[in-house]
Amino acid sequence: MNAVTFLRQFFHTARQQQYADPQKPPEPLSKNLQENITRVKEAYGNSDDLTVRELTVQNRRFACLALDNMVSKDDLNKMLLEKLTAAPRLPTDAEECFSFIERSLSTAPEQQRAETVDELPTLLASGFALLLLDGCAVALALGVQHFPARGVEAPRNEEMERAAHEAFVEVLRLNVALLRRRMKTPALRVENLTVGGRSKTAAAICYLQGSASPKVVDFVRRRLQRIEIDAVLESGYLQPFLESRPLSLFPTVGATERPDAACAKLCEGRVAVLVDGTPFCLIAPTLFCEHFQSMDDYTLHPAFATFVRLLKYFSFFMAIVFPGLYVAIGENNPEIFPTAVFFKLVDAEVTTPFSLMWEALMIHTIYEIMREAGLRLPQSVGHAVSIVGALVIGESAVSAGLIGAPMIIVVAVTALSSYVIPTLYYPVAILRFAMILVGGIAGLFGVILLFSLVLLEIASLEFCSIPIFAPFLPFDRTAMRDAVVRAGWPTLARHTARVQALHGAGEEDR
Repeated sequence: MNAVTFLRQFFHTARQQQYADPQKPPEPLSKNLQENITRVKEAYGNSDDLTVRELTVQNRRFACLALDNMVSKDDLNKMLLEKLTAAPRLPTDAEECFSFIERSLSTAPEQQRAETVDELPTLLASGFALLLLDGCAVALALGVQHFPARGVEAPRNEEMERAAHEAFVEVLRLNVALLRRRMKTPALRVENLTVGGRSKTAAAICYLQGSASPKVVDFVRRRLQRIEIDAVLESGYLQPFLESRPLSLFPTVGATERPDAACAKLCEGRVAVLVDGTPFCLIAPTLFCEHFQSMDDYTLHPAFATFVRLLKYFSFFMAIVFPGLYVAIGENNPEIFPTAVFFKLVDAEVTTPFSLMWEALMIHTIYEIMREAGLRLPQSVGHAVSIVGALVIGESAVSAGLIGAPMIIVVAVTALSSYVIPTLYYPVAILRFAMILVGGIAGLFGVILLFSLVLLEIASLEFCSIPIFAPFLPFDRTAMRDAVVRAGWPTLARHTARVQALHGAGEEDR
C-alpha cells in the first residue's frame, strides 16, 4: 500500500467516524401503549406538530399518531377510525384484535406493520398514520398521505414547441405515475430505496426489463446503496456518486424534468433515478451526443431537425473556442485577419489600456456576474439586471475606452452560442476562460492543443463500460442515424437503439 492510498483510506475512515451515528441494534416496540407513545414523543422532542389521539373501544385502548399536514384526516376517519368505533365485537386477545383490524376493518390502500421503534419516525415523516394497540408490540402504518405539493405544470427549463407540456414534480409517487402513464407495459420496473442517513429520503430506480442491461442496473443499485451522506435534498446530491469520473467537467449522468424524455431514455436501455422532493430525474448513462438532442427533434421534419443539430454542434464549438481564437489571432497572429478587419480591430484597440486577453477575461467575468445575478434574483429584478448590463455596462465600457467594440460582439456571440446547449453551459463557461488564457499565452497552437485535450477527455469517459463519446468513438454507423443527423421515423422504427449494444460497450451486453 503506497502513501497516497494509505492517507486516502485514513481520512475516509476518519470522516465516517466523525459524521456517522453510533450503530445500535433496533429496539422492539413494547406491549405497553403508553411506553410506545412516550418513545415516539421523545424521538420528536415533544414537537407540537406530532398529534396523538387516544381512544377506548370495547375496553381496549388505542392510540393514533400522525404529523400535522402530512395525512388526510378525512381519509383516516373513513378508512379506520369510524369503522373501529362502530365495530360490533372485537377479539379479546390483543394479537387477534390487531390482526382483525388489519384484515377486516382497515381499508387503507397501503398498510404495513412496524415492529421496532426506529421505524416509527420514518413512517410518520412519510405521511403514514400509526395505530398502536395496548398489549400488542406491533404498530399498523396506514398510507393516508396528504402532502402539500405542487401540481403538474409545464417544464421551466426544457420548453418544447410540440412535445408534452408536463414536468416532474416534487412528489415521488406522482413522478412514478407520470412514467407509468406513458409506459403502460408491465416491463417497467420500479425499485424503492432510502438514501440519506438522517433525511431518510425516498428514491426509486426505474428501468425497462429486457431493455436495460442488468449490468448497468446492478451498477446503479450498488452505487446508491453504498452512499454515505446525512441528507439528500435534491437529485444532484446523488449524481456525483453515480458518475464514473466525478471530477470530469462533462457528465456521464444526465438530468431531465420531462417524463416523456425519461421514457424515451428508458426505451433505449437507460436507468432513471427519481428522488422524493425534487422535480428532476437522473438518467444513467447519458451520451455526449444527447446534449444536442431534444424532444422537438422527433416531431420536426428530418431535414430541419438535422439542420438544428448541426447548428447546436457549431454553437458548442463557438462557445468554447471563439473567444480564445479571437484573442490568439489578435495578439499573436494578427496577419490572419483580412485587411479591412485588421484595421477595424486596430482602431478599436489602440485606445484601450488592456491587452485583448485581459479585455476578454474582464468582460466575460462581468458577463458571468450579471448572469448569476439575473438568475438568483426575482424575475422582475432579473430583467432589470439584464437591461443594466446590456445598456449601461457595455456601452459605458466602450465609450470610456476600457473595452473595444469588437470584444462586446465576441462576448454576445459566445453567450448566445452557450445558451443553445443549456445542459453543457457550466463546462463550456469554464473551458471558455481556459481558452482565453491559453490563446493569449500560446496563440493558435495552445487553442488547438487545449481543444484536442477536451475531445480526448470526452472520448475517455465511460459509464459501466459504455463509451460516452459513442457513436462517434468507437464509430457506430447504425447509431449515427440519430447522432448528428436525424433519420426519419420509418428508419428509426426498424430498430430501437440500446446503449449497451453500442460498439465498445462490451460483448457481454450486446
